[in-house]
Amino acid sequence: MKRIRRIVLSMALLAMVSNILEAQDFSKARTTAAQFLKIPVGAKAIAMGSTSTSVADNISTLHWNPAGIASLQKVGLSVEHSVWIADIQHNVLGFVLPLGKESSIGFGVNQVTSGDIETTTIEKPTGTGTFYNATDMAISVSYARYLTEQVSVGVTAKYINQRIWNTSANSVAFDLGVLLHPGWYGMKMGLSFQNFGPEMTMGGSDLIRTVDQDPRSEINPPVEAMLKTQPYSLPMSYRLSMSMPIIGKEAPFDVPQSSFLVAIDAVHLNDNPEHYSIGAEYGFRDTFFVRGGYIYNTSEEGMTVGGGLIMSLGASSITLDYAYAAFGVFPAVHVFSLGIRL
Repeated sequence: MKRIRRIVLSMALLAMVSNILEAQDFSKARTTAAQFLKIPVGAKAIAMGSTSTSVADNISTLHWNPAGIASLQKVGLSVEHSVWIADIQHNVLGFVLPLGKESSIGFGVNQVTSGDIETTTIEKPTGTGTFYNATDMAISVSYARYLTEQVSVGVTAKYINQRIWNTSANSVAFDLGVLLHPGWYGMKMGLSFQNFGPEMTMGGSDLIRTVDQDPRSEINPPVEAMLKTQPYSLPMSYRLSMSMPIIGKEAPFDVPQSSFLVAIDAVHLNDNPEHYSIGAEYGFRDTFFVRGGYIYNTSEEGMTVGGGLIMSLGASSITLDYAYAAFGVFPAVHVFSLGIRL
């Protein structure tokens, strides 16, 4: 057990040192590909200010910290829908299958799409009558297991595709996660490394151009050439988190039929300054939940609120969650999640 703790503490120290060495006071926005991977997942997590790296108690932990699915002891399915900025449709599907009491596997699909957009040209600025769309997708598989009663680890492998009309890019990426239960009043600590993989480069038939290398010559005909695009890194991140129940069965205070959870997350990104978030959840009779949070040191994100309902159906349950996320000068985002545990 001491060896496991030393490993976890070493990983945490490595992440913090990396944050210090790479800390930046300026934004590197638009310098990474696959930006959709940074969109938060799970209405509960979003309502709590995206502080879910250590909470890890539902299927959305597939996105935040794969180590968390080891604690999900029932087969679960989750679907989510939201309309993101500029009417972008965001859809998420998650599935977790326990493999005994010590390990679980999970599958996920994360997609954003623009819908149909009419093409325009200089000659027809109001539209040509033809349409295209942009779609990004990540398909992932995760595995997690307990190393001890206090420590679980997880890994996710994902295939990433970005496409706009006839141009696309592909890559693979990996997430690594650790979840620690120190055994003190239900406290949990989480550490995750997200989206580590090779760069993405766009290519496709839309990049083909006709080039006349010598317009003065009547002998050399025009030829087809392919435009070369620049490769972009994936939006890698490190997340460090802690959560703790203040009211509840394992908490310092036990109030009948009530629970109160607080969580904090610190995030280091390779394309933006670090940001921090806090979140809280009040629960009544393990059925009704009210949540809130705040994200600090971002240009547009800030307050988040939401709620949830768990309906028991014998040994199974259905979860309905909603989140509202303010987005500065942009319209607020509304997120809906539906979860089923069998």
